[in-house]
Amino acid sequence: MPERVYAGLSADERSTRRFEQFLDAGLAVFAERGWAASTVTDVCRAAGLSPRYFYELFGTREELFRAVTARIADDVRETVRRAVAAGAPGPQDRARAVLAALADWFVRDPRAVQVALVESLATPEFRRQRHELVASFSTLAARLMRPLRDEAGTHDGAGTRDGAGTRDEELATSATVLTGGLIELLMSRAGSPAPMTDEIDLDLDPLLDHLTALFTAAARM
Repeated sequence: MPERVYAGLSADERSTRRFEQFLDAGLAVFAERGWAASTVTDVCRAAGLSPRYFYELFGTREELFRAVTARIADDVRETVRRAVAAGAPGPQDRARAVLAALADWFVRDPRAVQVALVESLATPEFRRQRHELVASFSTLAARLMRPLRDEAGTHDGAGTRDGAGTRDEELATSATVLTGGLIELLMSRAGSPAPMTDEIDLDLDPLLDHLTALFTAAARM
């Protein structure tokens, strides 16, 4: 039997559109009301969709929250991919370009910070997902820092395995510390009294210069 089409969309296309509507609504509701005060009814009202569709697609409020957070992680990875693909000429320019792309993405929509980094502390399961997200940020930071270290000649390719391992461990530690500091900065700005639809109040140019200098110095220690 041919698939029935409504408003020019197939059943799968309508389902995908409803899925995205619920993700958008979940981001808005969880950021504005917080996890504890949010309900499925709130999300459905924000999405303009029936609870029937919600339970067909997600089943539980927890599943929606995890999907919202997963989309944030995917968006971050895509933001980094595009910044790297732009092909900045040197390690410092490349690191600054990635930091700039990430800062711009988070600053433009502080709801992502509120949901992925603040509301995700609400339950043990969410905290595990948050830990994985933050760990991926730290891994990214280490990847940005490694070429900065190598450019300065501090990486000895002929060194012993133990020496190389120690240097990589030190780099990973520095990356984790810097990532934690950045996350705290974003959380403090996202948690300001300004409405969640406003941009985070950060003067990006001097901040990016400072962050690039910090990453470079930490990489070359």
